Amino acid sequence: MNTGAPLLGVLGHPIGHSQSPTLFADILKRAGRTEISYRAFDLPDIQHFPDLVAQHPNLAGLNVTVPHKRSILPILSDLSEAAQALGAVNTLVRQGDGWVGHNTDVWGFQRSIQPFLANRHERALVLGTGGSAAAVHHVLASLGIDALGVSRQGNSTAGTVAYGRPALGYDELNAFVLKHHLLVVHCTPVGMHPQDHEMVPFPTSFLTPDHLVVDLIYNPAETRLLKEAKRQGAHALNGADMLRLQAEKAWEIWSQSGI
Repeated sequence: MNTGAPLLGVLGHPIGHSQSPTLFADILKRAGRTEISYRAFDLPDIQHFPDLVAQHPNLAGLNVTVPHKRSILPILSDLSEAAQALGAVNTLVRQGDGWVGHNTDVWGFQRSIQPFLANRHERALVLGTGGSAAAVHHVLASLGIDALGVSRQGNSTAGTVAYGRPALGYDELNAFVLKHHLLVVHCTPVGMHPQDHEMVPFPTSFLTPDHLVVDLIYNPAETRLLKEAKRQGAHALNGADMLRLQAEKAWEIWSQSGI
């Protein structure tokens, strides 16, 4: 049972890059809930989640980031409709002795990308096959955008099962594929601080000014992928707005739960 003032936090590994504590400090201040604390929890192995909960009996809600958006599912007692449909969570609410998983990535991604979409963005390439990619595929499908997954494994089991269709390998991307997919969304942690110099093996030389390249990473604000995309004249968008919007939705869920 929770004791003391509620504790919120973000769970992931590594977690030092996360801007969520700063973001939620502002959200909590604006809500007049300064008695609530928000912390970052670095958890390499999700099997240790029950130990973390036992150590913090006042833990009432959590954001979940890579690599635990999928791996934590067996530990949860219930899922929201969206989380169940996606097979991934990014927000948890403690209810009694269990945890309920929600997904606010869908909310955040859709509202962050819609102002930048044009009629030409009718087909997309989604780089990655994790929990964030699942949310992106869900949003693009709802917007009528035909999305094709891209992964290091190519036509992988993960891509086929999660999205109902094969995924391309990076080595299969060429000028023809890029010409017909003018929206690119990067959903992996490659290039995240402090590995700012890294980038997935995406052929940026085929990008044009008609392309919109979205990187869900927000730290650094401009990843190597976005820098190279801009050199080709493509429009570039990072994940800062998505982070803010999904966080505000998470706070709404927590508030409605009685936190």
